[in-house]
Amino acid sequence: MAATKSEAAAKLILKVETGQTSTGVPIYSSRTFANINPALTDDDVLAIGSALAGLQSRSLGSIHRQDTAKLVEA
Repeated sequence: MAATKSEAAAKLILKVETGQTSTGVPIYSSRTFANINPALTDDDVLAIGSALAGLQSRSLGSIHRQDTAKLVEA
């Protein structure tokens, strides 16, 4: 049987620098934005993440996209 995706969802995660350790290694925290349209392209999500990063008071470390979906038998 073939599996199909159902109930797809996506999240946008920004990793921002929130400090440094005593040895100078950056410490990162996540800013998560749920309910991103899973049909968006990766380029669209990157553009949105970059725009949101500009609104943060902290320095941006990286932008991540997390997709999830329920798998069902067809």
